[in-house]
Amino acid sequence: MLHLDIDAFFASVEQLDDARLRGRPVAVGTGVVASCSYEARQWGVCTAMRLSEARQRCPELIVVPGRYPRYEAIARQLLEMCQRFTPVVECAALDDFYLDLGQVEVREGECVGRQLREWMREVLHLSLSIGGGANKLVAQVATHQAKPGRQVQVLPGRERAYLAPWSVTILPGVGPSAARQLHRLGLRQVGHLAEVSGQLLASLFGWWGRCWHWHALGLDPRPVLAQREPQSISRRTSFEPPEADPGFLRAMTIYLLDRAASWMRFVRRRAAGLEVAVRYGDGQWAMRRWRLRPATDEDAELRAHALEGLAYLLERRLPLRLLSVTLRPLHRYDGQLALFSDPQQQRRQQLQRCKDAIRQQFGFLALTSGAELVLLQRLEHDRHRLILRTPCLTR
Repeated sequence: MLHLDIDAFFASVEQLDDARLRGRPVAVGTGVVASCSYEARQWGVCTAMRLSEARQRCPELIVVPGRYPRYEAIARQLLEMCQRFTPVVECAALDDFYLDLGQVEVREGECVGRQLREWMREVLHLSLSIGGGANKLVAQVATHQAKPGRQVQVLPGRERAYLAPWSVTILPGVGPSAARQLHRLGLRQVGHLAEVSGQLLASLFGWWGRCWHWHALGLDPRPVLAQREPQSISRRTSFEPPEADPGFLRAMTIYLLDRAASWMRFVRRRAAGLEVAVRYGDGQWAMRRWRLRPATDEDAELRAHALEGLAYLLERRLPLRLLSVTLRPLHRYDGQLALFSDPQQQRRQQLQRCKDAIRQQFGFLALTSGAELVLLQRLEHDRHRLILRTPCLTR
């Protein structure tokens, strides 16, 4: 199994396309750092850091907002190249791929990795780090060691010994809070977790504790999924300075929800739940969540809940730094008709299908509700999308 990670992906693409940025500290993002060049990392800049802090650490930092369509096009090229070696390729993120090569010799896996790195360097002019191992976890950790631009292969049977000296923070699910708890117990390295019984870890940390024990032993049963079932669909944006206009925020909520619902219908899903989340100007988070029974894909029903949630969240009377709409869990749409159909509902669904078809052919903004006109007046846009600030370019 191979794990591929494009080094400093977004920042490297910006440096590739603009010669003036090469060799200089570059960060991509708005509000927070989505990607940064290795020149910026030498100053202590890192992903997910606030741009204000990044600028304090690196006064010469050059910040660019990012171009998602450009990054996506490159990711698709790499995906197509990977599929020449195996059909079992999982795209975990735009710059993050897993390949299941099946039962092959270690030398064959190393050869595939070498060809991919050479192709990436010669054709796309970007650096690719590759880790190889018996499972996803080992391959991913090996990629950390391979950065930047190298390849590391963990031999079969060496998984536990290879993981043992790594910090527990390398394991999935070990965030800052869990790491502090583990450190208080004297469990700082992955090898320490392997020496503790899985039953004890499960009693302390639940399901995650048992998973950490398995991982520490070098075990990871997760398969490479060429086609992953979508569990949620989310659309979000950030505001700088914080936004306080209720009319603008209502319009943005409608726009984000329309984008999420349109994609949900495209992948033939219905939402059994809806979440509206905000981050206030003081940094505090808040959320409103609904269960939808039965699951639905109708704009009118989803919009009513979303606007109700926004109205509740705005009662705190603070401007917003971030607004997010999430549809989850998702149920597969089976296309089954109701025994006693509602003529009004049928007309709404037919209108919805027409809207989706027009947007797919002529661009999403070919149809815009009256409430969203304020967005067109204030924000840059093309026929496909509004140009939004976003804290995560991979969303």
